[in-house]
Amino acid sequence: MIEDQFLAAGAQIIWVLEQTGTFEPGTAENCRTFVASRGSRAGLCVGDSQTMNQMIPSMSTWDDAPFAIGRGFDLIVTRRDMVIRDVSTHGTPSGNENLTGAELLERVRAVLAAP
Repeated sequence: MIEDQFLAAGAQIIWVLEQTGTFEPGTAENCRTFVASRGSRAGLCVGDSQTMNQMIPSMSTWDDAPFAIGRGFDLIVTRRDMVIRDVSTHGTPSGNENLTGAELLERVRAVLAAP
């Protein structure tokens, strides 16, 4: 499974769910339910409706980020300095990279191999 390959490469997966398919606010619990329904067994789950934005929970904190632009995204952040090293986008708007799991894994490996 590709998820196991990310973990073996030294990556930690963090899933963020903005809202459910029925437009309920994303929580850590329904995030785990969703990703498990897609075959995920690992990673941390975050519900964006539980993300604190200016001291109040907000359902759109991640979606409002400049790299999101209303679509899904993948971030590669190095643990040693917490710097975003790579961003890719996916979804329906034009201009997305729509990387496969294998392509994203290669980017993770490249980031981790860099000095």
